[in-house]
Amino acid sequence: MVVNKDPVTPENLKQQTLDSHVKKSKHGRHLAKKIDNADKTVVKEEKSEQINENLKTEPNSEKQSKDKQIRVQPKVEIKKEPKKPVVESTKRGPAKSAPPARASRTKKEVKTSPPADDRCQKLTDYFPVRRSKRQPLSKIKDLEYEQLKEKILNKCTDGLEIRQIEGKGRGVFSTRHFERKEFIVEYSGTLISYEEAKKREAEYVKEPEKYGCYMYYFVFKNKKYCVDGTAEDGSYGRLLNHSKNGNVESKLVNVNSKPVLVLVAKQDIQPQTELCYDYGERSKEIIDSHPWLNQ
Repeated sequence: MVVNKDPVTPENLKQQTLDSHVKKSKHGRHLAKKIDNADKTVVKEEKSEQINENLKTEPNSEKQSKDKQIRVQPKVEIKKEPKKPVVESTKRGPAKSAPPARASRTKKEVKTSPPADDRCQKLTDYFPVRRSKRQPLSKIKDLEYEQLKEKILNKCTDGLEIRQIEGKGRGVFSTRHFERKEFIVEYSGTLISYEEAKKREAEYVKEPEKYGCYMYYFVFKNKKYCVDGTAEDGSYGRLLNHSKNGNVESKLVNVNSKPVLVLVAKQDIQPQTELCYDYGERSKEIIDSHPWLNQ
């Protein structure tokens, strides 16, 4: 650091400023301010010099403290690993040292999950299995056939009543509701061939008031048959009257390999309704003898 011959001090600055500005007494206040500023700058310079000296001395002190710490630390004994034995090989050539033994690794304990029964439950525990009640069409038809067969064999007349009708004679009425295609009654009588039916019909036409018209012709397995219901046997089927706009229709059913003629509801039938069907007779001779067939 360069040192001036005349060091600057607050006293020297004051003396110099007073000598130079003696004549300028008017500017006394301005002079006093300059003197105070000079005092402050001198103080600042002294503080900066002290800080620089401290900075120079600090790194040396840190080195000395580190050296002391190194000297104070105790010596650590380094253990030397024993030399590995050399394996003598039977083959020619230099002996090779045995490969280093691998440290045995301990298997990590695997946390086993709880059994499936405890961890999760089946969906059916919360939602029961819903079994469908629907049945295939073939099974439904088989069931309907068995029920129809049972009614035929038992001569079922449930929901029917015989009444006298003015101008017609006897007729059959319903006493309950019948659904469409529901079994009503069997058209019972004697099952005969077509040839035999024609012979009987020729005799019945001679006395129409006595015998009436109870012959029903049909075809079963490409063969013509007839059910003759002329004989009074107490059955209900033969007493249903004729109507071209009837509410009942005929149907053939195979029962034990034999044709059976039954009557079923053509539409929904309400109670207290007369049951009628179309006889299907179109012969002029028979219609002339039985004019009510045109109705």
